[in-house]
Amino acid sequence: MIVVFFLGLLVCGGILFYVLQRREQGRAEKGESRLAAWRLVVASVFGLVMLFAGGCSLLFLPDALSGNQYIDPVAVLIIGGIPFLVAGLIVWLSLRR
Repeated sequence: MIVVFFLGLLVCGGILFYVLQRREQGRAEKGESRLAAWRLVVASVFGLVMLFAGGCSLLFLPDALSGNQYIDPVAVLIIGGIPFLVAGLIVWLSLRR
């Protein structure tokens, strides 16, 4: 089961890398500068961190905001929001020219 999980992560990361690579090829066709491949890899990895850290915490946020006594909205935002923001900053910095 763990192997399937890691293969899924690799497939998701590969798809994200492919999308970013196509974006850079479009930029190269327009005559603009391209990013290095390692920057696209970093953006892909931390894009997955954003997806799984922030996306998972967003699943609990509606229950937390509706008043569920077992889910604290501040805890959800801290546990999921901080990794999401840090990963978003790294993705933004790696895709910045």
